[in-house]
Amino acid sequence: MANIFEVAKAERQAPVEAESSRAIAEVEGQVLMAKKFPRDPVQAMDRILAECRRKTLAEQAEYRFPRGRDTITGASIRLAEVIARNWGNISFGIIELERKNQESQMLAYAWDLETNVMARQEFKVRHLRDTKEGLKPLRDERDVYEITANQGSRRLRSCILRIIPGDVVDEALKECNKTLNETIGNVQERIPGMLEKFNEMGVSKTMIERRLRHRVETMNGPELLSLIKIYNSIKDGIATPDDYFEPDQAVKEQ
Repeated sequence: MANIFEVAKAERQAPVEAESSRAIAEVEGQVLMAKKFPRDPVQAMDRILAECRRKTLAEQAEYRFPRGRDTITGASIRLAEVIARNWGNISFGIIELERKNQESQMLAYAWDLETNVMARQEFKVRHLRDTKEGLKPLRDERDVYEITANQGSRRLRSCILRIIPGDVVDEALKECNKTLNETIGNVQERIPGMLEKFNEMGVSKTMIERRLRHRVETMNGPELLSLIKIYNSIKDGIATPDDYFEPDQAVKEQ
């Protein structure tokens, strides 16, 4: 007869085994459907380019990051997700594997169900927020979710782009830039909204003008497009405002 410790162990294992079996069955179903309905690359590319003709996506599609004397550009997490969905038969996401000691063990992954090629990154996220008063522990579940999702988005983007053909990404970026150039509209009318978004990131009008070397009111189309890509980089966590703008405080101390 099993003793009480063996019974307790079996009771703990049962839910885990049931969940594991359910997950395995779900994955097997996804692979089966991918084999039964393989992607058509031509149709998939048509869907991706059609998405890139949307102004809202085009404005969020590319980041711009300074590295030494060079400027690195690439597809943002928003564009990467759109490409993955429309390329088809790709499973991707961010999962919390474990939580202990005010820290989450996370996994970002992208899996091509047709070719069985997977890209994955494991990383840890501390439940802390950097404030002017120093690091503050996060108590609210929503805050924990936001910080893990934020730090996971850059890893997820990397995973997706590692399994998507490079020429597909290049064509999508070209289409997004074409859309931006065609739909930019009246630059002066868009300046107030742009200033408001940057201000929420701690980037003032003065800091932007210092980068432009002239008043924002005289900004042209290419300069606006450049600032849009900078905004995307900061929003996606690829860079910080200090990478692009000289802080106001630095000027006050001179």
